[in-house]
Amino acid sequence: MYENIFFMYQPKYHNNLLFGYEALLRCDINGGLVCPDSLVNNSSSNNKFDYFIINSVIDSLSKIAKVDVIDKVISINVSAKFMSAPILLSAIDTEAIKALNLHLELEILESDKIINFNRCNENIILLNSIGISVSVDDFGSDYSSIRRLINLNNINFIKLDRVFVNDIEEHPLLIKSMKILFEFIWSLNFKIIAEGIEKETTLTLLKSIGVEYFQGFYFSKPLRLEKEVYRLEVD
Repeated sequence: MYENIFFMYQPKYHNNLLFGYEALLRCDINGGLVCPDSLVNNSSSNNKFDYFIINSVIDSLSKIAKVDVIDKVISINVSAKFMSAPILLSAIDTEAIKALNLHLELEILESDKIINFNRCNENIILLNSIGISVSVDDFGSDYSSIRRLINLNNINFIKLDRVFVNDIEEHPLLIKSMKILFEFIWSLNFKIIAEGIEKETTLTLLKSIGVEYFQGFYFSKPLRLEKEVYRLEVD
């Protein structure tokens, strides 16, 4: 079921300083690299898949233990359902995390589907206790998105949905209203990271309203761990 899948790693930057990578699930089909959407969708109701993804990333990183990439924050996507159910630390390779001193971060996908905020917050505390931080992926602009943030505690990053990046490029007049929203997020002690950065003009606009963390093709495409990431870290 999980044959031919692997991870590519997209660099994440604090201004111009590389601070981490996002592990992106990929599948090799006839020599072409694709995101295995059908596999993800078919596994969305099975928390075992989330454990498999987490442990697979840990295993991949353990094979390059002497490379500085393990000193960076490595983000792994997990489902909202995973964060809404009791998390079993025994199902995660915590020994490898400790032995390699990994800095892992779980990004909650589809945060609108969190069905138990109390359980989610308990899980965040549990994960924090073993050094794993938690962030929210694809934050939207509607009221429900803001409401969800109020119900979450100890979140590290809020990753902006691409709609923000697109809107700020196409409608610069929205900058003032976006800054108000961003200041609210910062008031909750959450950091903001913008993904999908492809142009310097977009980067400049976001920096002008205080955003400091970025990800996107402007900086780097997703990289193969064993080759491209290795060269990036050792050069």
